[in-house]
Formats: sequence, structure tokens, C-alpha cells
Amino acid sequence: MSHTDPNKLMGYTIPGDQKVPIPVRDWSGMKRAIWRSKSLAEITEREALLILGKCSHLEGCPGAQSETEPCFGAVRFGVEEPELGCPDRELRMSALVILTAARQLAPVSARRPADEPYFAPSREYFSDVLATLASAQAENDAMRALLNSAGIPLPTVEDDAPVASPQLTQHQEAT
Repeated sequence: MSHTDPNKLMGYTIPGDQKVPIPVRDWSGMKRAIWRSKSLAEITEREALLILGKCSHLEGCPGAQSETEPCFGAVRFGVEEPELGCPDRELRMSALVILTAARQLAPVSARRPADEPYFAPSREYFSDVLATLASAQAENDAMRALLNSAGIPLPTVEDDAPVASPQLTQHQEAT
């Protein structure tokens, strides 16, 4: 029988748990990023719940009381009849997808980091970030050239024109 480390046998040391030194600036940035993602997930969850609360249902629809119950469908005998189903069924399903994603992707715990002094990045770090951005832009240009040579039309956007999302456009047309 071979002798092994008792700490490893008891689960105190696990392969892959080695400590890696990182600059405090990077660690603080990671904590702030996690806190921001938790805040954004909470906002997304709150807004999805508001949308769910505004969805209209047919009388007796189980989806009106529970997020896990389905709304009445709009199909009878294989033929779609919109007047049979809940009027906001598709909107409710989209809101449930957003709600589930917000709940699944939110960090379990993330406290707001203490206000710490800001230190500008070093010139080397800044230069590295700019070099990475420049290489990403070059790669993007190469991909656009490949798509163009394959005959795939590329979307054109004016440099100063804001791009509106399709949902925002639909909402503005509805109002």
C-alpha cells in the first residue's frame, strides 16, 4: 500500500487549488465587475417580474398565479386559433426566459466593494490593452473582408448614428 498525503486524503488540499499572485488592482476590478453583474441581474429580474405582472390571461389560466405553470395555448385540433389562448402568452414566455437567465447568471453573493482610491494603469498595461484592441480590430476587418469576398452582405452603420434594437423599434411603433 502506498503512502499518500493525509491532507489530500481528507480533502484539505485539492489539485488545482494553488494560489496565484495577482495585483490588488486586478482583484479589486474583478470584485467590482462581479458586484456590477449582480446589480444588473437584480435590475433585469425586477423588470422581467414587472412585465410578467402586466401580462393579461384568460380566466382560470394557471400561468396567472405561477411562473412554472403554462398559459392556455392557442391551438385546438392542430389549428392555431389565437382567440383561444392567453393574449400575452408569447410576451410572458419571453419575460420568463429573461427572468430565468437573470436568476441563473447572477452571482450568488457580491457585496459592494469599499470605495478605494483609483490608481491609473501603468503605461505597459495600457499599451497592452491598446495592442489587444488593435489586433481585435484587425481580426474584425479580416473577417469582414472574408464575408465580403464570399458575397455575404455586410450591415452598414453610419459612424455617428445610434443603432436601435428591434424591440425598441417595435415598442416605439406600438406607442
